[in-house]
Amino acid sequence: MKPLRYFLLACLAMGCASLAQADIDIVVAPTFDSSNQAAPPDTTDYEGNFYDFVSTFPPNPITIGTFDFTIPTGKYVVGGTISGTFGDVNIPVTALTDLFVLDGAIQVAACDSFTDPCAAGTIDGSLVSWSYTFTANDLKNLASDFAAGSLDFTANQNSFGAVVVGTPSLDLQVAPEPSSIVTLAGALLAFATWRRRK
Repeated sequence: MKPLRYFLLACLAMGCASLAQADIDIVVAPTFDSSNQAAPPDTTDYEGNFYDFVSTFPPNPITIGTFDFTIPTGKYVVGGTISGTFGDVNIPVTALTDLFVLDGAIQVAACDSFTDPCAAGTIDGSLVSWSYTFTANDLKNLASDFAAGSLDFTANQNSFGAVVVGTPSLDLQVAPEPSSIVTLAGALLAFATWRRRK
């Protein structure tokens, strides 16, 4: 009986190892909503309309775009990061702006002061990067969006000017559903029971 136990333990170890190695990253850029961008790269940056904050200021939120992706069958999201820059290759600054996902429920970035480099510009002309890592609670709240394969990306504009966001990216880490490991263990247990009865 001992060889069978060793065999089952080896199978379980190999199965769990293969499941662990199955973790993957899904990295996507958003599909942008229309804006007034005239200069390239149109597909990697968002330059919103210019607003004077008096007569033409838009109602918040402004829809920047949507991240579309596919979570492989049998996997779920275990972590995620969203990142980008304030400003882009054409315009190195932005209006004062708060960035959100989940219909404005999760704030992922903020440019809140005219003295900040995101609005005033950096000395060397480089862009100001931003990044946000989803918390465990965020992942729970985003579960239905992940299942649907779509996540909205919006902004609240808080000053005159234009919302300018460069190269936004969503990076999701996915892993096998916990039920996959349970299923594997159950199958091995059933096999062991069958062998004992023989």
